[in-house]
Amino acid sequence: MRVIADLSTNEVLQGEPTPEENFLSKMNGRYAIEIPVGTVQIDANSYSIPVDGGDISSLGFSQLLARYPMYENIVFNPFLTTNDVGDLDFSAVIDNTSNQILPSPYTGSYTPRLQTGRFSGLNVGLAPNSTAMLPVNDHTTPPKPGLLVTDTIDISAVTAGLGADNFLVYWRIYKFDTLDDIRSNFGATAGQNEPSIRRLQETDQEPALMTVALSNNDGGSWTVVRRFEAVCFCNKGTLIRLAFFNTYPFKIYLASYALLF
Repeated sequence: MRVIADLSTNEVLQGEPTPEENFLSKMNGRYAIEIPVGTVQIDANSYSIPVDGGDISSLGFSQLLARYPMYENIVFNPFLTTNDVGDLDFSAVIDNTSNQILPSPYTGSYTPRLQTGRFSGLNVGLAPNSTAMLPVNDHTTPPKPGLLVTDTIDISAVTAGLGADNFLVYWRIYKFDTLDDIRSNFGATAGQNEPSIRRLQETDQEPALMTVALSNNDGGSWTVVRRFEAVCFCNKGTLIRLAFFNTYPFKIYLASYALLF
């Protein structure tokens, strides 16, 4: 299920089934919130922000946690407000040579390469559905992947200082296709007057050239993870990070992520 909200007012407009892969939805002035599992009730009291426990995202992710009773806690980021961008680390450094997250020719150290935000309007600094891993830059040696890294997620308080060694990761990604704004009086486009249309494209959630890694020691080492697949470590950790790598020649938009432990 997904929920559609108004970009300027954040008013919840409707709930609907999640379309099939590759389906294109017009999103001018709107954004989508994916419910990871099950459904949530949509009525006149439904809201997208603030994210305070009663909002659409919180209700959806609480269902995700309930679906996996072996986990007691969940941390999630719906990328809806400026504070959500604050959960990213723009100065992180990941040494792929020692961690071996990506195969050759990706060697050396990498720093975040992403886009997020908007210049003006409500919640300056972020527009929902607009946080993306940039395309790979293959004009450098070695090539540089798009990269998004979370800031440290400290789980010591909710685990009584013990940390955790068993995690499950969820994420939701999209592609976007934007049509050109055309107003022309000559050539092949003569007589056309068409606005730019931003279209959200449903996509494979585990594409071959996107890699997600998890660290339970604040970035000291990394383990590649799969969506909805448990990963276990030999030692418990309290300082968790996630990293999202994009080696496609196009942007991948990260709509949300969650960590169960």
